[in-house]
Amino acid sequence: MKTKIAMFVIAMLAVCSVAKSQEKASSIILGYGPVGYIHENIKLENEKYKYDYKSFWNASFGYEKQFKGACSLTEVSYGQGKFDKYDLTGTSQWFNPAQAEDIYSVSVTQYVGTTINPNKRVQFPIYIGVGADYINGGPFHNLIIDGALKARMKFYITNNFGIYAGATGRLGWGSKKASEKKSSSDSSKGYNITNSSWSVDCGIVFGI
Repeated sequence: MKTKIAMFVIAMLAVCSVAKSQEKASSIILGYGPVGYIHENIKLENEKYKYDYKSFWNASFGYEKQFKGACSLTEVSYGQGKFDKYDLTGTSQWFNPAQAEDIYSVSVTQYVGTTINPNKRVQFPIYIGVGADYINGGPFHNLIIDGALKARMKFYITNNFGIYAGATGRLGWGSKKASEKKSSSDSSKGYNITNSSWSVDCGIVFGI
């Protein structure tokens, strides 16, 4: 009985022990998000067009640096979503709002943040970031600038290899031209685009 208790205590200490002896560390992170949702709005004066896309999935590649409790993450991701529904108010003379195509997006985001329980086997990083997101499909062929919030739980199986699970939320803004001709008197007008999305993901972490 005492032997089993001793083994249990040793195992718990190992889980709570330092994952890396260095306070400074770098990692490559590969992720896959099987679940997500995107909502898009296009608006100009009395015209309001809303679009929802479900079954959103994404794949990501990230480079993370940690120093004590601080961390930074540069992430590139690709995602696809299936058209769900739209709500259209008004009639546009510049494009056809009633488009039900699926969409895809490519984004680059720079995050900074902090890690709860740093340099341990189990870590909880929280990031806030700013990025650029190109959305294509249906009425969207636009670049969006957005802010992002990300939270994860990481578990290091060895000192240089781990797994994670987490969630990300994004909120962004962009514009869409209301004229195809630069010389048009309406060229100064443009539609405002706002987007919001969320996703959950998991992946692997390689220490380098």
